[in-house]
Amino acid sequence: MQQIYAKIKKSSKYYYQNKTAIENGMGFPFKVHIHISTDYPVWGGPGSYYRLSDVNLYVIDKKGNELKIS
Repeated sequence: MQQIYAKIKKSSKYYYQNKTAIENGMGFPFKVHIHISTDYPVWGGPGSYYRLSDVNLYVIDKKGNELKIS
């Protein structure tokens, strides 16, 4: 299974939490997982829960290259 990562979009009211993730050593992009049975299906990161409209999702290969998937 591939680990999923997220960055909060500049258009989101939660954008400032990207800085929180970096400052708290959570990684950036930060690790998340998906729970499809909720209005906030992206779980993880500094705010704990996000809507898909608030984040861009990524996978990262062994070389550290990010591939945006949403």
